[in-house]
Amino acid sequence: VLKHLRHLNFTNNMGEQVDFDEFGDLVGNYSIINWHLSPEDGSVVFEEVGHYNVYAKKGERLFINENKILWSGFSKEVPFSNCSRDCLPGTRKGIIEGEPTCCFECVDCPDGEYSDETDASACDKCPEDYWSNENHTSCIPKQIEFLSWTEPFGIALTLFAVLGIFLTSFVLGVFTKFRNTPIVKATNRELSYLLLFSLLCCFSSSLFFIGEPQNWTCRLRQPAFGISFVLCISCILVKTNRVLLVFEAKIPTSLHRKWWGLNLQFLLVFLCTFVQIVICVIWLYTAPPSSYRNHELEDEIIFITCHEGSLMALGFLIGYTCLLAAICFFFAFKSRKLPENFNEAKFITFSMLIFFIVWISFIPAYASTYGKFVSAVEVIAILAASFGLLACIFFNKVYIILFKPSRNTIEEVRCSTAAHAFKVAARATLRRSNVSRKRSNSLGGSTGSTPSSSISSKSNHEDPFPLPASAERQRQQQRGCKQKVSFGSGTVTLSLSFEEPQKNAMANRNAKRRNSLEAQNSDESLMRHRALLPLQ
Repeated sequence: VLKHLRHLNFTNNMGEQVDFDEFGDLVGNYSIINWHLSPEDGSVVFEEVGHYNVYAKKGERLFINENKILWSGFSKEVPFSNCSRDCLPGTRKGIIEGEPTCCFECVDCPDGEYSDETDASACDKCPEDYWSNENHTSCIPKQIEFLSWTEPFGIALTLFAVLGIFLTSFVLGVFTKFRNTPIVKATNRELSYLLLFSLLCCFSSSLFFIGEPQNWTCRLRQPAFGISFVLCISCILVKTNRVLLVFEAKIPTSLHRKWWGLNLQFLLVFLCTFVQIVICVIWLYTAPPSSYRNHELEDEIIFITCHEGSLMALGFLIGYTCLLAAICFFFAFKSRKLPENFNEAKFITFSMLIFFIVWISFIPAYASTYGKFVSAVEVIAILAASFGLLACIFFNKVYIILFKPSRNTIEEVRCSTAAHAFKVAARATLRRSNVSRKRSNSLGGSTGSTPSSSISSKSNHEDPFPLPASAERQRQQQRGCKQKVSFGSGTVTLSLSFEEPQKNAMANRNAKRRNSLEAQNSDESLMRHRALLPLQ
C-alpha cells in the first residue's frame, strides 16, 4: 500500500487536491476547529481558530489564534488532562501499581541524591565528598570535622597543656635555683631534672593530637606520647629503687655507691626507654599510622582522623608503659617506711594510682568514641596522668623549698634519717626482747612482768655546764632534734644533736658521751651507716 501511496493523487468531493509525499504522508492544508457551545440553544458550533499550510515557509505553517479557543464550554483556561501532576526538582516519578505508565507519584530523592529537573525519572547520586541539600535539588560539600585549635574544646585542652608546660618549667626553675639544698639533693637531683624534662615532653606531646591530622603528625604523636611517659616512669622507678636498695642493704659499702652511681642510673633509664623506642620503630616500619577521611560514621560529615595502622602496636605501647608503672608502684609501696626526706613513696604510690585509673578508664572510652572525640579522649588521659605525676611528686617539695625553708636543712634531713635508723633498730630490739621473754616464761615459768624495752639517747650524767631551760630549748632547736617513737610493747625516745666543727671541745665531749650511750643498741651502728649512705 505504501508503494502505491507514494504516487497517488486525487481530488476529493470538496474539490481539493490530495497528494502523498515520498514517505507516504498526506500533503495538504488543514483547518483547526474548536468546538463551541452555542449560548442560545447549547448546540455545538464549529469555530475555526487556526490553520496548517504545508506549502508555507518553515516556521509559518502552523497558526493558532488562542484568543478564540474555549475549553469546557466557555473557559479559556486549559484543563489538566493528565492523571498525575508534574514532579518538581528534588523528586522523581514513581510507578503506581495497577495504573498506566502515564500515571505516577512524585517521590522525594533519598539523602545523598538529587534531581535538578522536572519529571525526573531517577535521582542522581552526589559525589563522595558531597551531600544533597535540604531540598535535594543540588549537592553541597560535606562538613569536615576534627579536633580543631579554634573550637572551644580544642582551646581548653591547649590551655591545659600550656599550663602543664608552664608549671613544669617553674618547678624545674625552682629545682635549678635551689639545687644545692638538702631537699633537692636527697631526691636525686640529676634524675629529678630528667624527670621534669620528660614531663615537659608529656605535656608537649598532647599538642600533636590537636589540629587537622596529617600523615607526619599521625606518625609522631603516639611514639612521642609513649616514649615520654616511659622516660618519666623509668626515672621514678630508678629513683625509688635506688633509695630502697641503699636502705635495705645488709652490708652497706662503697660497692653500693659504685653500683648505683649516676652513670648506671642513667643507663637503666635509657634501657627502659630503649625498649619503648624499639616498639615504636617496629610499629612505624610495619604499619605506620596515616591520616584518614572517614565517610562512614555520619553521611553528611567527613571525620579526618588518624588510622593507627595497628591497634596491637598501640596496645603494646600502652601495655609496656603500664607494666613499668606497676613495677614502680611495687617499689614505692615497699619503700613507704623510709625517712620522710627520702621517702617519696606515698606520693609516687598516689601518682601511680592516678596513672592506672586514667589509663584503665581510657581503654573503654577510646573504644566507645569516634571521630574527633577519639583524639580528645587521649589528650585528656595524657594531661590527667601528667598533672598527677607532677603534682604528687614535686608540688610538696616546691612548697617546702619556697614556704618552709626551715625544713630544708641538713640537720632536718639527718634527723629524719637517723630517726629512721633508730626506729628499725628499736623494732629489732623489742622483737628480740619479746622472744627472750617468751622463752624465759616458757622455761622458767616466770610470772613477773618484764619492763618494756627502751632506747634513750639521754645521758645518765649531768652536763658539767648546765644551761637555763629556755637557752637549752633554743640550743636543741638549733643543733638537733628530738623524736619519740611508740611501739606495741615499748616507747623509744630519740634525742639527736649535730655539732659544728667550730664548737668547743666540751660540747664535743658531751656529744660523744651521748653517742656512746646510744651505741648500746646492737643494731645502731649498722642502721646509722645505712641512714647516712644516701647523703654521701
